[in-house]
Amino acid sequence: MLRVEQVCKSYGARQVLRSISLTCQPGAYMLRGPNGVGKSTLLRVLAGVTPPDSGAVWIDGHALHQEPIEAKLRLAYAPDECPIYPFITGSELLAFVAQAKRCTLTPQVHAVVERFGLDRHLGTRCGDMSLGTQKKLMLAAAWIGEPSVLLLDEPSNGLDVDAHAVLVDLLREKSANAVVFVSSHDQAFAQAVGAQVLTFDSLSGPAAEI
Repeated sequence: MLRVEQVCKSYGARQVLRSISLTCQPGAYMLRGPNGVGKSTLLRVLAGVTPPDSGAVWIDGHALHQEPIEAKLRLAYAPDECPIYPFITGSELLAFVAQAKRCTLTPQVHAVVERFGLDRHLGTRCGDMSLGTQKKLMLAAAWIGEPSVLLLDEPSNGLDVDAHAVLVDLLREKSANAVVFVSSHDQAFAQAVGAQVLTFDSLSGPAAEI
C-alpha cells in the first residue's frame, strides 16, 4: 500500500533524506530517531506536502508525483503542529476535509469523534480550542475517507491519558487493513500500538519489504 523508492531531500548543502526506500503492507510502523534526523521531512514527502529532490512514492498503487489527486485521496496526514484555521468550527473543519477527500462523514468518523470526546467541541471555533483538543480534532479528521495510508507525526504529543488510550486502540484497529506510519519518540506508545520500529539506517538503500 505504501512504496518508496530512492527518495532524497536536501536543504542547501544539508542532505536530510538519503536514498530512502521501503515497501509497507498493512500494519503499524513506528519511525524513530533523534531530533533533526529527518522524520518529519520524510512524512511531509510521503504526504505530498514537500516534494523530494529525487525518487518516487506510491500510495495504494498511485504514483504521488504523477497522480497526486488519486494518491492523496487514499492517504491522510496529521502533522505534529496543527495547521488549523482559527475562525472555523470543528464541524466546519471536518466538513472541509470531507469535501477535499470527495466523501462524506461516515458513521466510523463520527464514532472516532465521539471516542475522543469531541462532540461538545464541534461548534467551537478552532482558535478557541485548547491545543490538546485541536490535536484530537486533527487526528479524528485523519479517519475521513477511509485512507489506505495514515501518516502521523508525533500523534501522542499533547494528549491526556484517556485520549492517549483511545489513540492506541484506534491505531491498532486501523492497522489491520491500512498502513499506519508514525513518527514518535515514545517507545511505550510503539509497543502499545504493536508497531514495528524502523530506523533511518534500515530505510537507506535497496527497498525493504515490511
